[in-house]
Amino acid sequence: MKIVDQELLDKIPSIFKNKIFYILFIYFIYLLFFNQYNLFSQSKLFKDLRELKKEEVIYTDMISDIKEEQKEIFKNKSTLEQFAREKYWMKRDSEDVYIFVKKD
Repeated sequence: MKIVDQELLDKIPSIFKNKIFYILFIYFIYLLFFNQYNLFSQSKLFKDLRELKKEEVIYTDMISDIKEEQKEIFKNKSTLEQFAREKYWMKRDSEDVYIFVKKD
């Protein structure tokens, strides 16, 4: 009495009988799950890349806005002086600056 029936063995496709198939299959599994650049790390990196590209668009828009504002500010001396007074509380030597802070 044989352990395995010959008819069952004949029904198995020839590719599954090949040792190279099993070696390639194991290698594929290794690459997919156990390698340094496995499927999970690649998906995480792809997600991070998409987020960074979105941030890049936002920052390029901000840079263009800042450059336009810079051109407008440095157009003449009065706008530069107004910007310095409003943003950095600069003053002339003969002036005093008072800053009022609202209490909560």
